Amino acid sequence: MNYKYIIGIVLTSLCFNACIKHNYPTPPNTNDIDSGMSIYKTIAELRSIMGSNTKEIKERIVISGIVIADDKSGNLYKQVIIDDGTAAIPILLDAYNLYNDYPIGRKIYVQCKGLFTSFYYKLPLLGYAPDNKGSLAAIPFHLFGQYIRKGNTNNPITPISVSIADAKKAKPELFNRLIKISDAQIADTLTSRLYALPANISSATNIPLSDCDSNIITLRTSGYCNFQAYQPPTGRGTLTAIYSVYNNTPQLIIRDTSDVQLYRARCH
Repeated sequence: MNYKYIIGIVLTSLCFNACIKHNYPTPPNTNDIDSGMSIYKTIAELRSIMGSNTKEIKERIVISGIVIADDKSGNLYKQVIIDDGTAAIPILLDAYNLYNDYPIGRKIYVQCKGLFTSFYYKLPLLGYAPDNKGSLAAIPFHLFGQYIRKGNTNNPITPISVSIADAKKAKPELFNRLIKISDAQIADTLTSRLYALPANISSATNIPLSDCDSNIITLRTSGYCNFQAYQPPTGRGTLTAIYSVYNNTPQLIIRDTSDVQLYRARCH
């Protein structure tokens, strides 16, 4: 028997089988936030089912939106705010330097089942299970991948044009949204102002802003932000900010100093 011939056939067969491309089925991705089992809702629709107290989301709801504010300057803490064109909501996240993964302009998807909605002095929030004091907790870092998927970046953001006269009315449809006021100035320039007092004196500082018709709204800035010790411009101009509220008092929160363009002549 020609053993060399038999061995040659066996080796050739093994080589041929090894080179065949097998199309095995791809295992399902159990962490797929975009799966067809999800119910997509707008942020406005999510807001409409929040109720008046802390509430767990028990449906497989997915929302998405563009990050309109992050924590890069420190004026927001452990949160990013997303907007989908219908409404906006902050997402509480238990980590620092969130802007590295969720910068302004990035689209993100949020699987809401198992998360909680609540209100902080009438401001709607999305986060994790309440703590022992009843306050909404931030989503733990090790669970980010379970609830959040990162989308594309550099999406354009257009702030909503609002007058101070309208903004001071505490309008719920504007809560958490990025707005732009074209006629604003610091109401009192008699004393030298910083954006905020140091954090060891006060956690945040309020500065009154006015228009040329004496309508006033509050600019609130954290004492922990990286521009705390800067002086804001004292002229008149445009101001871009997140529209917030504390009970029935509207407040504006800038993302950084580039949001403040007060360089024209003041009202007389």
